[in-house]
Amino acid sequence: MILLWPLGIAIFGAVVLFCLANPRTATRVALVLGAAESAVLGDIAWQVYRHGALTCGNYLRADGLTAFFLINLGLTTGLVLIYASGYMHEAGEERFFSPRWFYALVFLFLFTMLGVCLSANLGLLWIMMEGTTLASALLVGFYNTEGAVEAGWKYLVVCTVGIAFALFGTIVLYLAAVRAGISPSAALDWALLADAVPRVALDPHLVKLAFVFVIVGYGTKVGFVPMHSWLPDAHAEAPAPVSALLSAVLLNCALYALLRYDNIVSRVVGPAFPHTLLLIFGLLSIVVAGLLILVQRDLKRLLAYSSIEHMGIAAIGFGLGGPLGLYGALLHTFNHSMAKSLLFFGAGNVRQKCGTVRMDRIRGLARILPQTTGILAIGGLAIVGLPPFSLFISEFAILSQAFSESHYLVSTMLLVTLSVVFGGFLHHFMRMICGEPAQTPDTARLLPSEWIVAGIAVACLLLFGIHIPHLFNNMLQQAAAVMR
Repeated sequence: MILLWPLGIAIFGAVVLFCLANPRTATRVALVLGAAESAVLGDIAWQVYRHGALTCGNYLRADGLTAFFLINLGLTTGLVLIYASGYMHEAGEERFFSPRWFYALVFLFLFTMLGVCLSANLGLLWIMMEGTTLASALLVGFYNTEGAVEAGWKYLVVCTVGIAFALFGTIVLYLAAVRAGISPSAALDWALLADAVPRVALDPHLVKLAFVFVIVGYGTKVGFVPMHSWLPDAHAEAPAPVSALLSAVLLNCALYALLRYDNIVSRVVGPAFPHTLLLIFGLLSIVVAGLLILVQRDLKRLLAYSSIEHMGIAAIGFGLGGPLGLYGALLHTFNHSMAKSLLFFGAGNVRQKCGTVRMDRIRGLARILPQTTGILAIGGLAIVGLPPFSLFISEFAILSQAFSESHYLVSTMLLVTLSVVFGGFLHHFMRMICGEPAQTPDTARLLPSEWIVAGIAVACLLLFGIHIPHLFNNMLQQAAAVMR
């Protein structure tokens, strides 16, 4: 029954917060509920680590892979809520300002993402994934400006079309399972399908067709090129805490859904077919995103294309497979969440203090916002994969797997793209940090809430880059074992 608690807290929080008209009360209740949610998710991960997979009826299940993604979800959501407590307090009066709506929608969004990770049934997983789109579309357009509303509609339309592809793939896999003799009531149970493969013969052609539609459908939510068009607009227009949730949590949830199908398809037709598709989409994403990073003028759009690139890197790791590939890809999803949350928090500060995130209008940031500049500098060094930050470890593991399997084309393209991205970030950040400032904000100091989240994110990036804690490493190995 412990699997019901995080879902119950999230939906309870959404209802209660919507009823709280006082902004201060809503903020405090959101922080308390967020702490409770993170504690429950940590307990679930610990129970899975100690006792193995947990189930609740026929529709909820958590194994090692689920637990790893729940750790990421709980930690990132906690950081976002702490940061939002200060961010919403400092939001300008000219914006559509409603903390009650904001926190209620955040907890509703959290409910749908938890549903994705905890679903034992691929049909329920699809419903929850569609729910993430509906719950977060209003958050994308939260500022209610013309650009925000347009980005929200684009996000809603593109992702709904993508999810329709995933629905067709789910139906095709269901048909293959029923034709193979699996009970219709259990034909979408991902654990049963994976275990039943040696005993029943699923039609390989139907399974391949299902995976093609699924990788296009859920790949749209992951942000794979060429289905990525919603992502830069949504990140650019959404409030900074929402951008962090989209980049650090939602993309991982969509990738998690894709991995569930990959695990089944690999057992039916072998790993070559699904992993080749992952490599193709991964390589296409890093190359296109890497080139587009060079020409960006908006800080948050720059970070959005960086998210596309890093999801591509993770897809390459899963596509390569092997001990280092899986280990590196899973670790990379966590590392990217910490680094990108830190960067979006910094971008949010820049937007509030300077009134813009247009990089050509920002100069002398080191003079007017030295503390925020420190956040952006550390996040920038981490996101491009420089040591001693943790993304260097995960990217090195993926590259090592590529070289060990003689995937020289993959390794060369990855190395070249990482170099291009490093140059792009260096160019954009140096132009913002240096020079004569055009304006001086009223205050340059960070709020206590901003110091807390920045400190935790930086600590994770440094700690995991120097030494991965034993407990976390074991959970990571447990998650990788599920994929093998």
